[in-house]
Amino acid sequence: MKDFDLTTLRLFVAVCDAKSIKRVAEREQVDASGITKRIAKLEEQLQMPLIKRVRQGVTPTPEGAIFCEQASKLVCDAQKIAAQMTRTKSALTGTLMLAASSANVASVLTEDIAVFLQQPDHRKVQIIVNEMMSKDVVQAVRDGRATMGVIWDNTETSGLQHEDYYCDQVAVVVNQTHPLREQPEVWFVDVTPFDMVTMRHSRHTEALLKRTDAIADERMHSRLEVSTWEAGLRAAAQGVGAFICPAKLAHLYTNTWDLHVLPLADAWAHQLNKIIYPSGLVNPLAMQLVAHLSHQHPPKEKVKNNGQATVKVKTP
Repeated sequence: MKDFDLTTLRLFVAVCDAKSIKRVAEREQVDASGITKRIAKLEEQLQMPLIKRVRQGVTPTPEGAIFCEQASKLVCDAQKIAAQMTRTKSALTGTLMLAASSANVASVLTEDIAVFLQQPDHRKVQIIVNEMMSKDVVQAVRDGRATMGVIWDNTETSGLQHEDYYCDQVAVVVNQTHPLREQPEVWFVDVTPFDMVTMRHSRHTEALLKRTDAIADERMHSRLEVSTWEAGLRAAAQGVGAFICPAKLAHLYTNTWDLHVLPLADAWAHQLNKIIYPSGLVNPLAMQLVAHLSHQHPPKEKVKNNGQATVKVKTP
């Protein structure tokens, strides 16, 4: 069987909807006999009658109604493809799928994307962000469900390209009356004697604590378990317990809820977040978003004298 002609399918669907060949011919500015010939050829191709004449025009046969339903889907898909290709004729239009950990979405990522979208050249750009654990972000980028991702740098990303995004430090967040508030320096071991607020669905903090085996410490006591970063910070502000989270995220709420953010002094508490994407990325929109994000938080550098030479050290 020969391939279907898209114009013929479109006209056939239009005739079934309008129940009139004449009205469709007038609307499309074509000859009615031309539409009739197209439908007759389609019937010959399918070896079945598709329309029948009635007093006020035409109506699809039972077989024609079934075929019309399927044909309308093809016509609709073709129209969507045409519309998408029309939009992408100009630079930087279209939709990007981005996957990221919940901590990144709740922290700086949303604002950084907003800056990108507010640029005049990006008014027709759409970005869809899906929150998932870092390992799932990697898999989503690998199998094409996401164009790019943002993750914590401890995740295995072989086969993918990456750019540094921003540095952060894990912190303990307490209210202004908490005993830790007066400590000049806080280590995780200083936090474990106190009641804590923990996350239910995120394993971000748990992964951090496993680095030191602190999560198995029997002294840790979760007073309240929550499902979002915001809920954890709100609970800490109410004095329920200390909450462990990225410092950049916590600082967004310090003034609103009168919180105190104490960066942990432990070596493992320093973290780098990075942007990942497939090798050979050619999508101009994706490439510009990668470049935009990678330049939003340039690492600060400080000069440190070790007695022999001057060394530049990247700091969060």
